[in-house]
Amino acid sequence: MPDHPLLQLGEQYAELLAALDRGEALRRALALLAGDSEVVWAARPGAEGALSLEQVVGDRTGMLRALRVPPGTGLTGKAHRSGRAEWVDDYFASAEITHTFDQQIAAEGMRRVLAVPLLRDGQSLGVLAVGPRRDGTFGDREIERVSAVAAQAALAVSIADRARLTREIAVHEERRRLAADLHDSVGALLFAIGSGMADLADAASADPGLRARLDRLQRQAADATTALRESLRTLHSSPAALALGVALRADCAAFADRTGVPAELVVLDEDPPELPPSRSEVLLTAVREALLNVEKHARASAVTVSVRRSGPLLTVALHDDGIGLAPDHQPGLGLTKTAEALGRLGGSVRVVPDPDGGTIWRAQLPC
Repeated sequence: MPDHPLLQLGEQYAELLAALDRGEALRRALALLAGDSEVVWAARPGAEGALSLEQVVGDRTGMLRALRVPPGTGLTGKAHRSGRAEWVDDYFASAEITHTFDQQIAAEGMRRVLAVPLLRDGQSLGVLAVGPRRDGTFGDREIERVSAVAAQAALAVSIADRARLTREIAVHEERRRLAADLHDSVGALLFAIGSGMADLADAASADPGLRARLDRLQRQAADATTALRESLRTLHSSPAALALGVALRADCAAFADRTGVPAELVVLDEDPPELPPSRSEVLLTAVREALLNVEKHARASAVTVSVRRSGPLLTVALHDDGIGLAPDHQPGLGLTKTAEALGRLGGSVRVVPDPDGGTIWRAQLPC
């Protein structure tokens, strides 16, 4: 009897959720590589270029789990640094590696190791490695197989990391909305209570006991206001790495509310840079000016704002599907001021027609 459509939908939904989880993506990749006599692991980049083994399959001792790999050490660190597959067919006799982890490799009985970086858009998102316990050599077919799995894993990890970033941005947007609601409701109520008690205290000056009770209530209301203010500050703040995305999404939402034209933010970098507030503000001001120009002149039906880091540069691009640039288009005062502000920070801005229709505004800033 065939599965009920609702059951099939539930299975597809579970598959989608799994695909948006970094850990599950790596578990599936390791399952494809694991053999009867092999140890396989996935390493994740951490602080200062170091790696840590976040998942291990087929081990016997537990010595590899959560192992920290300093930059460039071992086959894992070497593959991460070089950006290409690295292998040794006789691990302990090789003079091409640091032998930092001989103790762990020997305890697991591995004879040779193949490590392949998880590359996506020129960036290493980690490393997959295979350590067979039997003697032999890595042939082209095996290297190609592991490399193919690593390429698919890199895509899955990239998607999962972007989904995580999108969720985090959404969480901080909700925190900011909650902070605004609390400020307008509870904050206003506490202010009204404090003011009312102050009036009562003045009226009750002839009754020392009542005046003392009212003074105590006033102090408690003031303490509650201070505690609320600190809580609102915490709710409203975002981690530095998310602040730009949160602010840009808010600007897109404000644009859509004003104009009725949908505006979508797409974050193409799963590891957004932490810009100092002064640089972020210049970039946000530039994007707001660009959105204002779309609102005034483009007659667009949709707008997309994308954020991407490429090497030392952060790029924010705004694409609209409007009427495009006039043949005699000349930069206006707003665009000129934007170019000057970004230029002072080593950045730039360009506005070009989109061959498929509309206009592309692109700002770049060193990060």
